[in-house]
Formats: sequence, C-alpha cells, structure tokens
Amino acid sequence: MPKIDNSYFGAIIIDGRKFESDVILDWTGDIKPKPGSHSFTKADLNDLMMRDPEVIIVGTGTAGNVKIEPDAEVAARMHGVELIAKLTPQAIIEFNKHVRRRKAVAVIHVTC
Repeated sequence: MPKIDNSYFGAIIIDGRKFESDVILDWTGDIKPKPGSHSFTKADLNDLMMRDPEVIIVGTGTAGNVKIEPDAEVAARMHGVELIAKLTPQAIIEFNKHVRRRKAVAVIHVTC
C-alpha cells in the first residue's frame, strides 16, 4: 500500500521517492506523471476509470488553482465513484486515509 509522505511547492514525496511533477497514484502503488493542467476534466476521469477506483482524490494545488469541471463531477456520480477535491496538503491526508481500505486514486497537482 503506497503512502504519500509529504509535499511542498513543486514536489511530492511518495514512499520516500521525490517527484517534481504532478502525479497520478493508485492503491497498487502505480505512479505516473500527469501533464500539468489547471483543470480536472471528464477525459481525465474517464482515463482513471480504467483503474476501476472507488474513490478519486484530486489535489488542487497549494492555492487551489486546479478546477474540477462540472461534467467530470457528473461522470463520477454516474460511475458511482466518490470524487474528492481538496488543496494538495489535505488531499494527501485523504488519500492516505482512504488507500488503507478502498481502491483509491490520487491526482496531485504540486504547484499552485
């Protein structure tokens, strides 16, 4: 089970490894870079649905500049997936909590 150790502006530390870009992390420990964007779209959600998550946690950055598009919220509800969006520090706490008992995916924005 993966654990997000910490984050600060421009980086995130997962299981002791430092990443200096936005990431997608799932309950299996699979970590992939996410191209930087200030929105979470329905297309983003659909890509994550191939992992069959129960919950998706979006870290919206240190200042909350990532916006969740309404059609992504609707699509998550239609798939029966809980979508949680919080500032990145709070999103990390949510992921670490949920990953212990659910199929959780985190999309973490490491800057603004």
